[in-house]
Amino acid sequence: MTITNAAAAGSALTTRDEYADAIGAAIRAAAAYYGSGDSPLDDASFDLLVSLIQAYEERYPEHTDAASPTGKAAGGASPAGEAAHTTPKRR
Repeated sequence: MTITNAAAAGSALTTRDEYADAIGAAIRAAAAYYGSGDSPLDDASFDLLVSLIQAYEERYPEHTDAASPTGKAAGGASPAGEAAHTTPKRR
């Protein structure tokens, strides 16, 4: 199973290997997005991938990996709380 296809199909992650692959794919996509700006996943696919990771973690909390992008700023691509913004915040 490739993560891109799983995300596109909305398939649940069912094995620990799929979960680990999904984490790797999400981290790489976030690093590319916040680095060069050229992510292999569009925003909707990235969000779906992270939701699949989160659902797996809710089913198997004992498998939760510290590298998981869930709950991290910029999907874990930058230090906590330090995500670069491309447009100024509105006040």
